[in-house]
Amino acid sequence: MEKEGLNREVKNFERNVTIILIILTVISLVIDFIAYTGMVYSDETIYQIDAIRSVMNSSLFMTILWVDNIFIYVTNLFYFAAIFSSKKDMLVKIAFAIFTVLSTILINLQIVNLIADLFGMF
Repeated sequence: MEKEGLNREVKNFERNVTIILIILTVISLVIDFIAYTGMVYSDETIYQIDAIRSVMNSSLFMTILWVDNIFIYVTNLFYFAAIFSSKKDMLVKIAFAIFTVLSTILINLQIVNLIADLFGMF
């Protein structure tokens, strides 16, 4: 009887952490979309991006960016714990966890800088 209740709690924990991680990933992808749009269309002589630039420079945007990234890393720790305790569909869950970490703007900028250094761009 106790084991059944424990299994249900583990399943609920894993489901809740997965939902939180999905929401955080969507927020991270929206932040990436805004940031990369501002970076790609940064030429002021051709494009009028004052609205995007004001959003990117706002304190609310930066707060959401940092809080989202930190929450993704912390939630991923709990998600990995839930993955290894359930042992069902581990490969798919690990791939999703890696995708969520790679979707953060901090990791994206590190990847761009690494590629730029490899080709001597900056």
